[in-house]
Amino acid sequence: MTNPASDTPIQSRLAEAYRDLPEAMRRIADVLMSDHLLGALWGIESMAQRANVSVGTVVRFAKRLEYKGFSEFRDALRAACHERSGDSELELLEAPTDIYGALAEVARRDGENLNRLIQMVDHTTLETAVALITKARHRVILGRGVSHVMSLILAFYLTQAGLPCIAAIPSDFSNQVANLDERDLMIVLSFMPYSRETVDSAIFAKASGVPVLAFSDRADSPLAPYADILIPVPSEDLLFSCSVTTFSALAHAFAIVAASEDQSGTLHRLKAADKVAQPLFVDHWLPMRPGAYKAERKG
Repeated sequence: MTNPASDTPIQSRLAEAYRDLPEAMRRIADVLMSDHLLGALWGIESMAQRANVSVGTVVRFAKRLEYKGFSEFRDALRAACHERSGDSELELLEAPTDIYGALAEVARRDGENLNRLIQMVDHTTLETAVALITKARHRVILGRGVSHVMSLILAFYLTQAGLPCIAAIPSDFSNQVANLDERDLMIVLSFMPYSRETVDSAIFAKASGVPVLAFSDRADSPLAPYADILIPVPSEDLLFSCSVTTFSALAHAFAIVAASEDQSGTLHRLKAADKVAQPLFVDHWLPMRPGAYKAERKG
């Protein structure tokens, strides 16, 4: 009789099992999800070393995912790698050359990342993160590269919800962090390859008693030792960088919860902002008659 689990892809097994895994087994899952192509080539000793666990834990992890042993588990990794990369196990997946195909692949990957996010985070961690954000006096968000883009997104959403933020400019990290104390919050974002400035800022904040909320691509990120809370955000994209889609959804969720605690205040602020910005909106000046501005100046 065929075991129904035998037809389940290893990616799905990892996502479904992740939340209930013991800490040691989570480290194995984190290592695999962060380097899934090379993971197919690791031996049992190498996998154990990378995850900082025992060989026995790797074997138990394989059985936890309903494989008979490590050999069958690695075969599943290789099959998944081969399916994604084509003829060679190390050949990276080529993006579609037509725009529709590219859009479909991007949407598929972002959907997978969002599903993984839901599986990886837990309710208590998210609630604690919300409390840090809402109770802080000042909020400074640090990130370089695509992480800086994410910091701008988070700052925009939280400011809309009545929680003003500063998305720090990388060249000015030190000045921004030096102004914080235990009443404030530093939010740091860094994804592989990790920014030295961001990690150093987290180290300084931790030593200074400043609460640190971190977002990164893996639970054992270099930010982990210096963060009060670290939330892993799956975000792999086709350009070997980080898609902002998953983080945008998470940032939006934080803002919605924050806004729900002060609905009347949020509505008041949005209306005030709309009133201030009205002269900048296109539909306020577009209907103007051609030549009207010139005629008024002549008059």
